[in-house]
Amino acid sequence: MSRKHFSTITCLLFVLITIASAVPSPLSLLSPRQQQSNQPICSEYSTIANLSIVGANSTYRAAYLKASPQGYDPASAPLDSAIPKLPSFQFNASINAECGNLTEVAIKGAATNFTQGQVLQFNINSAVQMRAGSLGMAVIMAIVVATVMDIL
Repeated sequence: MSRKHFSTITCLLFVLITIASAVPSPLSLLSPRQQQSNQPICSEYSTIANLSIVGANSTYRAAYLKASPQGYDPASAPLDSAIPKLPSFQFNASINAECGNLTEVAIKGAATNFTQGQVLQFNINSAVQMRAGSLGMAVIMAIVVATVMDIL
């Protein structure tokens, strides 16, 4: 058996790398993209924005109400109550300075979640969905059948 000895330079580099990786850097190279606030007003604004976006968009609203186990009326109540509250948050400069524009965040988040089969806390993928290609094929077939029936 041969024994391999490490050179002095290799040992020195190993020690320096170990020390350098163990000591935290005083510089923060990452900056936050959006400041998170623990203020209750920001939490309320976020909730109102999310509920309002879903409540005001007929597609999101229908999917939410269909997926809700509570039924139509109890599930629509928070959506309906949030919609009139949104402008007081959305156009308040001090709240937007403190929390950021959470309405835009809610709009983008709702769109992203909807494409992934989520509306608020509910999974909407369990429902039977007709894709755009299927709908187009159904329309074309209906036109062809109507034309053939008209010819005969």
